Amino acid sequence: MDAGMDYFERLESETHALYEIANEARSKGFDVELETEIPLAKDLAERVEGLVGPKGIAKRIKELEKDMSREEVAFEIAAEIASQESAATGKKLEEERQSFADQGLRTALAILTEGVVAAPLEGISGVKIKDNSDGSKYVAVYFAGPIRSAGGTAAALSVLLGDKIRVATGLDRFKPTDDEIERYVEEVELYESEVTNLQYSPTPEEVRFAAKSIPVEVSGEPTDQIEVSHRDLPRVETNNIRGGALLAMVEGVIQKSKKILKIANKLQLDSWEFLAEYAKGIGSSQEEEKSDGSDESEESVEEIDDNIIDKEELFAHSKYAHDIIGGRPVLGYPSEKGGFRLRYGRSRNTGLATMGVHPATMELLEFLAVGTQLKIERPGKGNCVVPVDSIEGPTVKLKSGEVRRLDSIADARKYKSQVVEILFLGDMLVAFGEFLRNNQPMLGACWCEEWWVETIRNSDKYRDLSNDEKDAFDVYSLENKPLTVEEAFKLSYDFAIPLHPEYTYYYNDISREDLNDLSSWINGQGDYINEGYPNGEDLILDLSYQKRTLEVLGIPHKLENKKVIIEKNYAYALLKTVNADYSNYLDDEHYKMKVVDIINENIDFEIKDKAPCYIGTRVGRPEKSKERLMRPAPHVLFPIGNNGGSRRLVAEAAKKRKITVDMARRHCTNETCGFSTFQAICPHCGAPTEIGKVSKKTVNLAKMLSDASDNIGVRKVDEVKGVVGLISEDKLPEPLEKGILRAKNGVFTFKEGTIRHDSTDLPLTHFIPEEIGVSVDKLLEMGYTHDCYGEEIVSDKQIIELKVQDIVVSDNCGEYLVGVANFVDDLLEKYYGMERFYNVKTKTDLIGHLIAGLAPHTSAGVLGRIVGFTKALGCYAHPYFHSAKRRNCDSDEDSVLLLLDALINFSKSYLPSTRGGSMDAPLVLSTRIDPEEIDDESHNLDIFERFPLEFFERSQEPLKPAEMLDLVDNVEMHLGTDRQYHDLMFSHHTSSIHAGPKVCLYKRLGSMKDKVEAQIHLAELIRAVDQRGVVEGVLSSHFLPDIMGNSRAFSKQKVRCPKCGSKYRRMPLTGKCKCGGNLILSVSKGSVVKYLEISQDLVNRYPVSHYLQQRLEIQEFGINSLFESDKSKQSSLDVFFGK
Repeated sequence: MDAGMDYFERLESETHALYEIANEARSKGFDVELETEIPLAKDLAERVEGLVGPKGIAKRIKELEKDMSREEVAFEIAAEIASQESAATGKKLEEERQSFADQGLRTALAILTEGVVAAPLEGISGVKIKDNSDGSKYVAVYFAGPIRSAGGTAAALSVLLGDKIRVATGLDRFKPTDDEIERYVEEVELYESEVTNLQYSPTPEEVRFAAKSIPVEVSGEPTDQIEVSHRDLPRVETNNIRGGALLAMVEGVIQKSKKILKIANKLQLDSWEFLAEYAKGIGSSQEEEKSDGSDESEESVEEIDDNIIDKEELFAHSKYAHDIIGGRPVLGYPSEKGGFRLRYGRSRNTGLATMGVHPATMELLEFLAVGTQLKIERPGKGNCVVPVDSIEGPTVKLKSGEVRRLDSIADARKYKSQVVEILFLGDMLVAFGEFLRNNQPMLGACWCEEWWVETIRNSDKYRDLSNDEKDAFDVYSLENKPLTVEEAFKLSYDFAIPLHPEYTYYYNDISREDLNDLSSWINGQGDYINEGYPNGEDLILDLSYQKRTLEVLGIPHKLENKKVIIEKNYAYALLKTVNADYSNYLDDEHYKMKVVDIINENIDFEIKDKAPCYIGTRVGRPEKSKERLMRPAPHVLFPIGNNGGSRRLVAEAAKKRKITVDMARRHCTNETCGFSTFQAICPHCGAPTEIGKVSKKTVNLAKMLSDASDNIGVRKVDEVKGVVGLISEDKLPEPLEKGILRAKNGVFTFKEGTIRHDSTDLPLTHFIPEEIGVSVDKLLEMGYTHDCYGEEIVSDKQIIELKVQDIVVSDNCGEYLVGVANFVDDLLEKYYGMERFYNVKTKTDLIGHLIAGLAPHTSAGVLGRIVGFTKALGCYAHPYFHSAKRRNCDSDEDSVLLLLDALINFSKSYLPSTRGGSMDAPLVLSTRIDPEEIDDESHNLDIFERFPLEFFERSQEPLKPAEMLDLVDNVEMHLGTDRQYHDLMFSHHTSSIHAGPKVCLYKRLGSMKDKVEAQIHLAELIRAVDQRGVVEGVLSSHFLPDIMGNSRAFSKQKVRCPKCGSKYRRMPLTGKCKCGGNLILSVSKGSVVKYLEISQDLVNRYPVSHYLQQRLEIQEFGINSLFESDKSKQSSLDVFFGK
């Protein structure tokens, strides 16, 4: 490969080479088609054409993109396709007009969703032209459940597109009847009460107003087996709930009313002015997407004062704190002191909803591993945790009474067993882009080293220094340099700046009374400073209740022989700062005054508020990196019915020699031959074949398996697993040879013939070669030449910027892909008679090979290249790569496919015929990432090395993020330039992207009882958590609802056959399944009572409310009456004799 070749040219060249290999293999006629079925697409236009068509539309999209925004292009394309001329007449003309409207809407929706999401194929079930009662015609858009994957905005835009098509084709508006309007109201109520909660719960008036005012009919296919009372309406084809239609109307049009009105006005669609009424009183949406916030409503935002806020009110408005799950600890109550301190910045492994914490915190808590999800108070709703060791770690109190900071994983491991209280969890590194994306008001920046350095740089004295003096002073080196307390105070006085963060304590975490008591305790120790630390000793104080104040302040100290010992540096800073009589500040006149302000009034230097904001959190989903398997996992998509036993073994089924299953065959198109086969080319005469009808066919499986084994020379076939039946429309089976080779290499197939490995998505913009196991020579071979600072790559310790389509997969993913590569090589050599391609022995041999990334809700793969491996259970990739899949990194899990496996083995003929069958399938492959065409969340990515001083200062005001854009640099500011691909720098370093635990404690503990015990123990340790509240939360939001739900399910359950999987609402009269198998209950007693014992134990051990105790008693009584007969209850004679 030419070393000077452009990165994208290199990827495309290697991709075309794989396509040639795959097409050569396919040309042999052993598969369903003669060519690979995954079309290539360089950009959005080609993806749209490959995904939904029509043929040739890519050229027109590219023409319009030159002068229009993406939204304008989509609506123009919809209008052009829908209004095209037709030579047909009569009924044929009506059918074509309807077909044009359907195609126009799908193509336009594909443009709006970056040509990635499956919604245009699966979320829109059709577009029809129907009749109003007055004879006029209107457009009806039919939605299906998968419209959810498009998101609320895109669903609403689908309705808006329907109106654009209506206008372009000269049709009238939809005129609903009163019954049709009330049908929508009833469906919304039923959906929320019987199916699931909507993101936004509208009032009946809101629904009526929308149903009456939307100019097109929002309809859909039935999604749930729940019927409505407004039945048999002439224009509504079903009496069941239409879930897709409700998602489009409620989570789309109503919830996104502001945004949709803005777009409608921009596109001059005048039938949408009614949306303005939602903001006036019908009820405005409460969860608008606010990506930029620059033109949203001018709502005032009050600053939250943690000293006077009503904690109960704050808790009530924090959703994350209410949904407490058993075994997943709460790490901090909303804004509670001692939780995670907000610190602005981005490391090379954060951003895109991933936030950094110190690896010592992860090690101490154990419930946090790399990639573990946290549900958070703000900004946003959730994130993934990754290690960043350049921020502050936790502060703990030990059994000995000592308070110490844990600055390393080694410290955390050494002292973990001695911790009796976690006083401070440490920092949470949050990028400014997270606030921008969620349009959440800015929160006060913490007083940290990077802010302190900026105060020096902006001081008058520093500005007066000559350039040589500035170079010699090297201000940035002070950021990570340990300073003695004398050096810190000297810099503070010399440059007239606040005291260094190391010697600034958490003064606003204590009360005025605490400050006064502390001052009284240390009063009289002035000689300690004046005499220059007598004998160089630490400060020694008699033990008193004020020690608790030292703990809350986060001042490291020891306790020996009832003496409190403070190291001289920390003692000096404390005595210099707290040195006055504060009793006059205890009156009501000063109750709003913050402690930091009180102190500043009495000293000749300045201190800052070290922690203006804490972030409440609880643990969410654990990290994941595991092969994607069907249940049960097959090696081959070949139907064997129930003949293979519970393990679905093909060899077991072959013992019956001939079996009868539903499938189709291909028939030779040569009339003189007429041979029947499963291959695309007739093995008898070489003519092409065509698919026949699906029917029950008897096949000699024993002979087929024997022939397949002989064909590839593999004798071991006893562990090959098939499927009960095929769920595709064509019902064409895979060749048995593929299943034998997959079993040989220990890999499994997915629904469409590919082999997948899923991992938690994690962002990465820079890497260190030694941490991901790649050599310098290999990097140079792959086109890497310089590190992120412009130096040539000569060492495996340099920091190198990751190319946008390169990924770092987990170690276990690498091991699994080795098996996939060996399977592909065996397939090429033994089945297709070609040369092996991968020739890998270890996972390191996979570096440089191509993969496809695929998200479950999409239908477009994204081309990538393996560049290294991580010990973490996640897949590190560039934020652009994840955004190209329409993903962020808040614990989403996506698949990695070895590209050649997908090109050879994927077939649309294997896809399920059910709704949603084409989701999570590589229907098209995007070969080049264009930052302008991907999900815009990555456009908010911070790409600068330092925040300016003004940023820190202005963050203390409750400004909207958009008001601070002039102080930052992000991706959006460089779109369309060469800079969009490189120099995406970061502000905080981290020494390793997989430091800390690799597997969280939740996954390591076996039983739920052990998990809950660990959860409650952690709640007892963390200062920012109320243990009783956690216990009550677990009971009220997890265990009790689970017991109630399972009791209800038990009473309504079906019976099932373990042999064939059939289910019956009622027991058949024969007492047997139609296959002859025995029937068993689908819900067991164990699932009903599984949390009962744990709940009883919690209620007995902790002081929970009487209400919860009584709820549990009622559930226990109900369960006992459900499983015990009141009429025939065994008792002893003692009951009757009163003994």
